[in-house]
Amino acid sequence: MGAFDPLALAAARLGTALIGRLQPARASLYSFDLWLEPWLRRRQAMRGRVPEVPAGTTRDLLFCFVDHFEPGTKGAELDRARERFAAWMDLYPPLAGQFTDAEGRHPQHGFFFPPHYFREEYMLGLAGMDWQGFGETELHLHHDGDTSATLRALLEETLERYAEYGVFQCQGEPVKRAYGFIHGNWALDNSRPEFCGVNDELTILRETGCYGDFTFPSLYVAQPRRVNALYRAIDDPAAPKSYDDGPLMAAGRAPAPDSFAMFTGPIGLRPRGRFPFFAVEDADVTGEGPGTPGRIRRWVDTGIHVQGRPEWIFVKVHTHGAPERHRDALLGAGAARMFETLCRDYGDGTRWRLHFVNAREMYNIARAAEDGHAGDAGRYRDYEIPPYLTRELRSNRRYRATRFTAPSAPDGLPTLALRVLDPGPGGSLEFRQGALLRLDGPLAELSLAPAEDAGWTFLLAGEGELTLTLAGNLQPEGPGAGAWTDTGPAGDRDGRRWRVKLAPSAPLTVTLRDHAPRRGSTGMNEDVR
Repeated sequence: MGAFDPLALAAARLGTALIGRLQPARASLYSFDLWLEPWLRRRQAMRGRVPEVPAGTTRDLLFCFVDHFEPGTKGAELDRARERFAAWMDLYPPLAGQFTDAEGRHPQHGFFFPPHYFREEYMLGLAGMDWQGFGETELHLHHDGDTSATLRALLEETLERYAEYGVFQCQGEPVKRAYGFIHGNWALDNSRPEFCGVNDELTILRETGCYGDFTFPSLYVAQPRRVNALYRAIDDPAAPKSYDDGPLMAAGRAPAPDSFAMFTGPIGLRPRGRFPFFAVEDADVTGEGPGTPGRIRRWVDTGIHVQGRPEWIFVKVHTHGAPERHRDALLGAGAARMFETLCRDYGDGTRWRLHFVNAREMYNIARAAEDGHAGDAGRYRDYEIPPYLTRELRSNRRYRATRFTAPSAPDGLPTLALRVLDPGPGGSLEFRQGALLRLDGPLAELSLAPAEDAGWTFLLAGEGELTLTLAGNLQPEGPGAGAWTDTGPAGDRDGRRWRVKLAPSAPLTVTLRDHAPRRGSTGMNEDVR
């Protein structure tokens, strides 16, 4: 490690002081007094490049893109907000679908979506993005003038509302809540009192299921002095900005139970060709500042990592993705160049393994490092917090699930129990993998669990005609099977449709069993029971 050079700090201070004289508004905005010296000390200690690793070690690059996603920002009318939203739904999947990482995953976009723009059409679209494999929804919250009690109530109301679309609902038995967070106006933990008001915000976030904060860097007074780091904040309920510093995440060191995970992106100075001959790098991807090869290299060279696991490099960048002026950088040729650069320069599989991760996966991989794990970081995407229900289920109706476990084999079935909150004609429920493909119709309640005799107990409730699509040779049997009509093949994933009419207040229970032909048989009347 190189020694700290006070002359470099003096030069940096001189330059920023000059900016303060000539452009005081800009200098005040940049809050140089908070982060300049910590940035320079860290940069000199690391000699401006990624930390060294033993020869022959493959480095892992974890690239996470988080978006303060506000379709109605800047007072946009509803029609314009809808057009902005539709642009993401229409343009991002074909763009991201061109690129894959070491596991074959596409670039993940983190839609941190605020409740003041809530519309059911937006929630259904965002949930569908996860189901397609392009990114999860997390929480972005603007609030002010709150007390601890009113903030907790606001969070509970918002989290419950989002949960009706599968968001923040982690797969498992039982389903549990988790979420990532970005604070509106960068004002986390009352760091800007006019945009918060709550000194114990970190505690409230943690107690309501938040696994970590992804707000920073910021060019405001909210910026922490702990820069370019993954660290743990310890809340002081009586004081603001408890995240200003905290112990670094470290390999082999378990986090304190009352700590709160902080994931910061790159901040620093970078050269430019005109006065003042430097620019502030804050990992903000915009139409004016796209993800160029030079910026990507500097993000990586910042070397953010869990202490003691230098071969895993974490790059978190951010944007306000809805406005039209950013469209090329996020959905057009600028975005394609960014992903091309990442895949070309950091995806060779020998020097670097590239992983496109969402916020939850970034947290999980950091936790795996804290627990002492090493090797291919991609193995730990779901290490502690499972995927949300939106990864496996897509519904056009609100629902709540109490348990869900994804199939363990391509032709398997999930274990689940859910209730549709607004049942009626036109409802649909799709499953991303396994032999249960979809249900269409007025479903009100559904449960599926292994039976003792190698089949699956399947319970349905509702009122009216329901269509069930099953893959392979699955068929309903047992006392309730006579109510089902085989209506023939379905084009979706080699499925077969079954129709049943449900009576109100009369749930129907059947057994689903695989009627595959015995090996070597003709398949004619030789079902395996």
